[in-house]
Amino acid sequence: MIGYFRKIRQKLINRGNLSKYLFYAIGEITLIVIGILLALYLDNLNTEKKLRAIEIKILYELNSNLNGSIKSFERAIQAERDYLENNLLILDYLDNKKPYNQSLDKAFGTYFWTISSTPIKGGYDYLKSKGIDLITNDNLRQSINSIFENQFSILKDENEVWANNLQQNISYPYHVGHFRNYFPDKIDQGNNTYARPNDYKALIEDEKFKSINAEIITNRRWNMNSLQKVIINVKDLMTQIDKEIRKLEDNY
Repeated sequence: MIGYFRKIRQKLINRGNLSKYLFYAIGEITLIVIGILLALYLDNLNTEKKLRAIEIKILYELNSNLNGSIKSFERAIQAERDYLENNLLILDYLDNKKPYNQSLDKAFGTYFWTISSTPIKGGYDYLKSKGIDLITNDNLRQSINSIFENQFSILKDENEVWANNLQQNISYPYHVGHFRNYFPDKIDQGNNTYARPNDYKALIEDEKFKSINAEIITNRRWNMNSLQKVIINVKDLMTQIDKEIRKLEDNY
């Protein structure tokens, strides 16, 4: 087409018809501009399509990570619940000054243990490397950021740090000075440690130990409550992501 315009332009120039030449020159320029704009449009369309494909892929990975995180949190809640029973058993025996029972050995071996719940963040880290603005839905982008940057961080930086500090600085040093660990003759399938107090009668009157145990109970309940709330929010986010994936795939 451009070659055709060039031939016409040359004939008009040769004939000295300037007005017609200008008309065809403008037409040729217009054609070139339209061609450039069309090429840019198609290039942008292709780029946009590639970005949406990456967005869909990341959303699928985020949902997979969130589902794995929920399983991790649920295991942590169950572990906290199991160890909480040991703490409450100790509390009952000491407060009521019950005679020693061998069932306390397992409780005394694990009462100070802490639980780690690790969220899976591979998909979110990949999203950040690509730019979080890749998520086109503003509300969804904010929800994703809130879960991964705020709520997951609170679980790690507040709940676990508090529990670990309590264990490292208070409960474990006390335990080493007042208990003796042992392992039963038969292998414990739960891989639990067993322990007996050096002086059970003195322990019944030890208000410091009772306070330590009470603090651990409070921390366990707080952690379980925090995890349950996060699970609810994560499930809500997964629903939002599923909805967004369906919308993007319908328009892809």
